[in-house]
Amino acid sequence: MSLPRDRGDEHNGARSRGPVMTVVSGGAGNGRAEHRRNAANGDGAAINPTALAGTLKHHLNVQSNLCAALEQLADALPAEVRNDDCLALARSIYPIVHRSHTFEERELFPYLKAHCTAEPELPDTLDRLHGEHWEDEAFAEEVQHELMAFAADRDAVDVEKLGYMLRGFFTGVRRHLAFEREYILPIIEGRETA
Repeated sequence: MSLPRDRGDEHNGARSRGPVMTVVSGGAGNGRAEHRRNAANGDGAAINPTALAGTLKHHLNVQSNLCAALEQLADALPAEVRNDDCLALARSIYPIVHRSHTFEERELFPYLKAHCTAEPELPDTLDRLHGEHWEDEAFAEEVQHELMAFAADRDAVDVEKLGYMLRGFFTGVRRHLAFEREYILPIIEGRETA
């Protein structure tokens, strides 16, 4: 079974036992660095929309890869899941989701509010996305807890419930990501040519 790894995990002393799915997409690092250099303040005033779009795409890809790994794990339950893989994935869930939401809340949303006033439904949309962030992070913590409990004692965890929980989580996250790809990303990319 292939599980995601964020950068730096290969140096933590853990031995790799097979193929590992990469959560971090290549090439996005430069856009993030440029984006941070251009983010002079929290109101989104000095942010380069090209770098912002690149950072958003990076976070969307990382979360998509996380969802794929969770689906793979759900499909492998219970017998084909190794405890160390389960724990590694469990530990990555909340940090990945939280980093993405932090970027959106601190950088993306302020930029959109400051520069995209011609979008009449944008304020309500951002409020809805903000609420989804809270829900997804709370759900990520629950999924993380259940996966860790499963790795600690498989007999104490209802495997059907765990599979259902995993599918509920990654389905909701995928829906959120699809909306951001179809609605938010085009707004930012439209600013690149403005």
